[in-house]
Amino acid sequence: MRKIKSLLYRTAARGEAFLKGVAFDCRACGQCVLSQTGLICPMSCPKGLRNGPCGGTLGDRCEVYPDRACVWMRIYERTAKDSTEVPPLNPSPDAALFFTSSYANWWKGIDEGGTTPLPYPDLPKNRVYQPIATRSRLEAALKSGRFVKTCEVRSPRSADFGRLHKEISYVKEQFDAVNATAYLNGKPSLPSGRTCIELLSAGVDPICQSTCRDHTKTSFVSELINNHANGVHNVLCLTGDSYAGNPRIKQVFDMDSSLMVFEARHLRDTGTIHFTGQTMPEPPKPFIGVAINPFTRPIHAPIRRLKQKIAAGADFAQTQLIFNLPAFEQFMIRFCDEGLDRELFVLAGIPVVISKPAMEMIPHIPGVDYPDEIRKRLEGAANLREEGIKLAREMVGAVSKMQGVRGVHLMLFGADHSVLPEVVRDIDAPGSAERT
Repeated sequence: MRKIKSLLYRTAARGEAFLKGVAFDCRACGQCVLSQTGLICPMSCPKGLRNGPCGGTLGDRCEVYPDRACVWMRIYERTAKDSTEVPPLNPSPDAALFFTSSYANWWKGIDEGGTTPLPYPDLPKNRVYQPIATRSRLEAALKSGRFVKTCEVRSPRSADFGRLHKEISYVKEQFDAVNATAYLNGKPSLPSGRTCIELLSAGVDPICQSTCRDHTKTSFVSELINNHANGVHNVLCLTGDSYAGNPRIKQVFDMDSSLMVFEARHLRDTGTIHFTGQTMPEPPKPFIGVAINPFTRPIHAPIRRLKQKIAAGADFAQTQLIFNLPAFEQFMIRFCDEGLDRELFVLAGIPVVISKPAMEMIPHIPGVDYPDEIRKRLEGAANLREEGIKLAREMVGAVSKMQGVRGVHLMLFGADHSVLPEVVRDIDAPGSAERT
C-alpha cells in the first residue's frame, strides 16, 4: 500500500510539473506561490529569487539573459503596475519539497513554511534620527550628519597581504569605512571577513560583504558570528552577480538579499536565529547595508525593492555605479518623495576609472547604465587617469548636492588606490549636518 501511495504521489508530481511547466514555466519547487505572483513562477528567475529583481537588472532586462524581460519586472507589471507599496516578504523554499506535488503538499499542510510571507520586524519610524544602535563607526558617522565617504579593497587571492596593506595605507585617513570585496568573478580569495581583520588592525572600520550567491543561511549567520567575535560591525547584504556560463561553479542562492537582511536584523534585535530558533546570549548586532540599482525601470521597481529591504531591517544602502547623473537624480527625487530619506542612509556609488583594461570591462558589468557621452569622454581622454579623477570629482560634487544622499562610495577601476583620497579632497555636502 505504501508503494502504491508513493507511486501515486510521484505520478501526480510529474504530471503537475509538466502541465504547470507548459503553462507557467514552473520549476517544480513543491510550494507554489503563483497566486501571489500573477501566475508567473519566480523560480524561473535564473537566480531563483523569491522577492524581487536583483541589482543586475538594467531597464527591465534580465542580468543573465539580457534578451529577456526580468521575471520580477513581469511579476510587478502584472501584480503591482506602478504601485510602490511594500511587497510581501516571501520565505526561501524548503529544499525537501522540490520535485514533489504542490497540491499534495498544500493538502497535507506541509508547504506553509515556503509559501506564507514572513512578518516584517516592528521597527521605529524615522530611523535615520534614532539613537545609535550598534558599535559601528560608520553608523556613528552617518548619524553625526557628516557627509560620509567609503571605498573598497579586494581580498587577496593568496595569503600575501603586501598589496592589501599598501592599499589600506592610502585610504585609511580619508574614508569612514572600507568594503572588503571577495570572490570576484567566481575566483577564490580570502573571505571578506578575513580581510576585515586586516582593515581593523590598521584602524579602519570595515564593511564585510556577504552574497547570497555564495552563502547558505547557515554560513551567512556563521559569518555574522565570526565578524562579531572579531569586532567587525558592518555587513553589506548582496544578491551577487551570476556565474552563468561557468558550469564548474554551483551558485547557492539559498535566499535573496531581502531575506539576508531579515535574518541579520532578527538576530540583532531578538538574539535568535530565525530559521533555527536558536538563541545566543551576546548576538551579533551589525549595521546592515544593502545595494540598490537606481537604473532599473520603471522607476517604481527599485523603489519597491528598496522599501522591502528597509522593512526587513536595512540601515544603509550603497548604489550601483553612477554614470547617468540625470537618471540618478530622478531616482533620488522619488526616494525622498516616498519619505525614504528618513528611513535609510544612501551612499552614491561613484566610479573612479583610471585603467584602460578596467574601463573596457564597464559595458559588461550587469546593471550599469553607461551613457555614450561618458563612454566617449573616457575613451577619448589623452590621460585617462586625470580624466577619470576629474569625472569622479564632478560626480561626487553633483551627488553631494542631492537631497537624500548622505555620502559616497568610491569604486576603483584600476589598481592605484592612491587616487581615491584625491577624488574626495575638499568635497563635502553643503548643509548635511542641518539635514540630520
